[in-house]
Amino acid sequence: MTLVTLLPDFRDSASISRDRPLDSHPQGPPGDGRPARTRADAPPLDTEEQYVSEESAQDRQRRRALRGIGSSSEKDPGLPSPPRRRRPALAAVAVLLIVGGAALAGLLALRLDSRVPVLVLAQDVPAGTEITADLLRTTDVASEGTLLIAESDANQVIGLHARTSLTEGQLLDTTMLQDGAPYPDGTVRVGVPLTVGLVPSGLRADDEVRLVRASDGSNAPEPLAVALVISTSAAEQSGGLAGGDGTGGSSATLLVPEDAADAIIDASGSDLLGIALLSRGVTLDDAQLTVLGGAG
Repeated sequence: MTLVTLLPDFRDSASISRDRPLDSHPQGPPGDGRPARTRADAPPLDTEEQYVSEESAQDRQRRRALRGIGSSSEKDPGLPSPPRRRRPALAAVAVLLIVGGAALAGLLALRLDSRVPVLVLAQDVPAGTEITADLLRTTDVASEGTLLIAESDANQVIGLHARTSLTEGQLLDTTMLQDGAPYPDGTVRVGVPLTVGLVPSGLRADDEVRLVRASDGSNAPEPLAVALVISTSAAEQSGGLAGGDGTGGSSATLLVPEDAADAIIDASGSDLLGIALLSRGVTLDDAQLTVLGGAG
């Protein structure tokens, strides 16, 4: 019985071997001429084995996603995204800017609160003018550490004289004033009319000028002196400007050498006083007041 039972199995195996194509055999020893066996010739996997293989691949992909390995498309969409990278340096800079801005605003507020009223000129003031109450007004400024004169010290200013010519709206400080007129010894102030055609346009205070007696047809021109313009009658009409064009003031106050005063007054009374502009913005200390040949 045993021999009969085994014979069919043997025949089946032999038939399977005869039906298998020649290229399904594995490659034999080198030189035997038999082709190699390929993966396509392998028998298909059982359904259960294929399921286990696919499940194992999914498990590997899931584990790789948990470890952060693989492309972003392989990651599980249900997993939380990694936290954003924090930048503490930018946050610190922002805090410093906020604190600095607040401190600056507070400092400005304190500076505004510390302003005090100080003296300011209400109109133009020629050099040597005595300061009176009607020439002053006040304005609020932060005057700490400056030479500005506070409103509470106004009584100490009244009666002093302007060292130089001052303009309207100028803040008054102690260096602009002195006790007594600042005119040098040997000088006098002379008022003269401004003759059209003999005076430059735009004449103003602090102009250094040359005074000349113009020719009357019989005598040659004679230089008289170098003088300094103290003020003009155009101070309230045209911003302190005067001239011989008929549009400015008609007179001016000049600081002249005492020895030339008589000749200057005589020439101006005859409408023969000519004025030549030498330089502008000259102070009393820098003015070169000189007697010239015709007044000697």
